[in-house]
Amino acid sequence: MVLDPLKQQVIDPLIWHSFPDERDGVLADEIWKCGDLVCTLLKDPACKSGEDLVRIPYSMVVQRKRKTILVVSLEQEDLRSLSYKLGCSLRELQDEYQTKGYFSENRAYLYTALEREDLGLYDGDMDLQSIRIFFLETICDTFDILSEPVQIKV
Repeated sequence: MVLDPLKQQVIDPLIWHSFPDERDGVLADEIWKCGDLVCTLLKDPACKSGEDLVRIPYSMVVQRKRKTILVVSLEQEDLRSLSYKLGCSLRELQDEYQTKGYFSENRAYLYTALEREDLGLYDGDMDLQSIRIFFLETICDTFDILSEPVQIKV
């Protein structure tokens, strides 16, 4: 998907149950400029909706003129919460997700005003540098930005 950063609509954060709270978990030394867009890396942000069905280890919020137009997130479904909300056993969900833990595998998602696109399983390393590179490459590819991202010193 290639989007126009100048025409991309602002996202209503309450449209998606798993949308990250853009003000929670901000890593102040991880703010990047991609063209005219500002990209902020978040660590363990809460969901804006208040729902606890997913855990968000990392997310990157993309803003144009201080308005959020895109988000890329790594998410894990919280099987304990799902079990409670769905009224089924945790063991059933663990079998379905093929895990013995309480969380599903990391999946990457891309949020726009109109869509929550599943980018698939994230099998990269979970260190900050690997996550940053994945997010920035995804954002630059999505907006067809050819220039290198530049870190903003705060």
